[in-house]
Amino acid sequence: MVPVNRVDIDTLSRFPRFTNLHRAKLMRLKAAVSVWRFQRRERIYGQGETSRSLYILLRGVARLSGHNKAHELVLMNLISPGVLFGVSALMAEGIHQFQCDAFTDCVVARIDPKQFVDIMLGVTLADFQPLMGMLVSPSRELMTRYSMMLRLPVRDRLLTAFAELGSKLGTPDERGTVLNVPLTHQDLADLIGATRPIITLHLKDLERDGAIVRERRRLILVPEKLSNEGAIDPPPAVFLPSPPTGMREV
Repeated sequence: MVPVNRVDIDTLSRFPRFTNLHRAKLMRLKAAVSVWRFQRRERIYGQGETSRSLYILLRGVARLSGHNKAHELVLMNLISPGVLFGVSALMAEGIHQFQCDAFTDCVVARIDPKQFVDIMLGVTLADFQPLMGMLVSPSRELMTRYSMMLRLPVRDRLLTAFAELGSKLGTPDERGTVLNVPLTHQDLADLIGATRPIITLHLKDLERDGAIVRERRRLILVPEKLSNEGAIDPPPAVFLPSPPTGMREV
């Protein structure tokens, strides 16, 4: 691989996301980044690690992955050159929700999030984080749910959806957790990527087993029964930091 010493203005400005940036900002970005080389399959950052940097892919392809409910690592997206990633560094909690690896040999620019926000917006990271949370948190929740359900059987996807719906929209009741939203069988099918007849069969099984109770157009979830079925949140181990990786500055 040809080593890269620094990123230059032409490298950044040729990417569509940076084309319209004022040259002064491009110059400041150039001075603020460090450039790193990753070999194919090398870890860039791990799920659960603290987010300390933002990244710009300059060359190659990177792989974004997440753990599903079965603890399997599943491919979520492929990152192309010119894309800014690792945006968890801009969030208040600062934890990577997903894992990123070099899908091919990669060259990556890395920048401190405080410097990035100052260069781009002229504000502090602390002032920017509340807005970032409002704008990005719903999308991150959607991606997390998507990763949790990938490659799972329909029943497990349905149980995972119930766990999420119960935590967001449920009201405690002596019988369990009441879902205060009139979800149809088709709604549930659309939510998890299944067909309505299959959802109807699984709901009948869960009702027979006492894991859910129907009350007119509402559903009551019975947490104890659903936990026995496996409808639980991701185990903490999924979000533990990964071992250090062999990142090399070039």
